[in-house]
Amino acid sequence: MRARIANQGLKATLAKVWKDHIFRITHSVMVEFRSEWQGAVGEGALPPGVTCVRIAKGQQLPELCEWLAHRQPAFEQMLDDGKQALFIARDGIAYGCVWISLTSHRDRKAHEFYRVLPGEAYHYCWLLDPDHRNSRLGMLLCRQTIHHLRDLGIRRQFGIVDLTNAASYLVQYYFGYRECGQKVTHLYVLGTQWTVTSAYSGTLGPQRKSRNAVA
Repeated sequence: MRARIANQGLKATLAKVWKDHIFRITHSVMVEFRSEWQGAVGEGALPPGVTCVRIAKGQQLPELCEWLAHRQPAFEQMLDDGKQALFIARDGIAYGCVWISLTSHRDRKAHEFYRVLPGEAYHYCWLLDPDHRNSRLGMLLCRQTIHHLRDLGIRRQFGIVDLTNAASYLVQYYFGYRECGQKVTHLYVLGTQWTVTSAYSGTLGPQRKSRNAVA
């Protein structure tokens, strides 16, 4: 806490404590990409030193960077739950990831449920080390995700994007993802999170650029 106050100031620290432990509300949209859409997917080639590591249940996680390392127990639990993951790595160290569910996804802690039909995939938990967000790793991870799911025969892939996360929204928009009329509101009150989904028409778009973006 003292280190955070020294780095970010008392006001910013108290604001984060309030959002993390007292009250927070966020608004997201569902975006989708369909196999018949072209977008800007490209060939999927990776530059020298960069690899995309695909992990499924029973496989070992790659070496994680310091920023991701504390999430290892949660990642291992997601693998045990039958989820898959793609990690983007440089020189053998993973700096970013995305998680994939090929069956209906339920997060009981967040009171969240997304139905995944045959031929669909739900992707979530897009993460990228802040020190590498200007390195194109986020763009490469998004491209690899589209190619991987296409190779699996997935016709529709979808996920949720926070409207304050402009960078993540715009990266996915660039590759051909589009809003599909579902708004998701996450309400966090005193340690309990609730998720509410509602329909809308048109396009909401990102509200502002966020320092917490994936790319």
